[in-house]
Amino acid sequence: MLNITVLPASCKTGLSTIRALLALSESLSITGIYRDLSKVPPDLLSNNPQFTAVKGNIDDPASLDLSTTDVLFNTTPTTYENVDILEHAKKQTENVKLAILKSVNVKKVVLLSSMGAQYPSGTGEIKTNHAAELVLTTLPTRIETVFVRCCYFMENWVSCIPTLLSSENKPFFYSTITPANRAIPMVAVKDIGAICAQEMISRTPCKEVFPFQAESPYIFELRGPNCSSNDVKKAFEEVLGKEVEMKLIPREGLLEFYGAVFPDYVAREYAEMNESFLEGGILEWDPLSAPAGEVKMGETALKEVFEELLKEQV
Repeated sequence: MLNITVLPASCKTGLSTIRALLALSESLSITGIYRDLSKVPPDLLSNNPQFTAVKGNIDDPASLDLSTTDVLFNTTPTTYENVDILEHAKKQTENVKLAILKSVNVKKVVLLSSMGAQYPSGTGEIKTNHAAELVLTTLPTRIETVFVRCCYFMENWVSCIPTLLSSENKPFFYSTITPANRAIPMVAVKDIGAICAQEMISRTPCKEVFPFQAESPYIFELRGPNCSSNDVKKAFEEVLGKEVEMKLIPREGLLEFYGAVFPDYVAREYAEMNESFLEGGILEWDPLSAPAGEVKMGETALKEVFEELLKEQV
């Protein structure tokens, strides 16, 4: 039986990956590591004998037990504290590396990363994924490493739900993707979970199959349909059955926009990240540009994701 550990398991991508693994095979043993065990969905514990939840803290390497793990799925948790998020991510990944090295069983590590993680600067919050990748590339060669570089999450639009459902004002949402017709690839968390789950139980393609990909780490980009702010508006209107207003945040207003939500340091990183995929940014989307590796595609549409997001609010 293949033993797979998801760390951390409480984030949406971790949960989606666990559910996808459970649907793939009954011959998998899956462990989710949680800082707070009260965050474990009850149905995972009651309906799935293959699944086990254990307590562990990514900030404390001594609490991470990977002694029976064959394959590890790791994400770099987002922090909204007013700290150096780059150093924070590096430290957390170093803790994960220590736990991996203590285990003699770990054979494969799949890191959920981001498009643009190959750049050391100019990408804002995405630099945390760059830091995580650098740490994991130093693992012993006996351990296969896979970096899944995802595009923009469709679920990021969940922050718009409160103003769309407000009874006090006309439904509206803010968008920082400008101009309104600018399309970038967006992927659903459900597709991330499904593709990462499949990757964890499969053998990494060899370089003869993908000549641009050398040996470990094996890198592929995970994209979805190209969507613009106009597409987001249309999908919200279809789901809600009424017209909604879209309020665009111009490039020069990004820092103020994020500063109203996040501490100063974090706001600057998010503003820089946002600018990186606007016109002229380091990650400017060009359908003719060469990917960082193989490209795998999610197929879930925005409308489907928005329907699920709205259900969760009822």
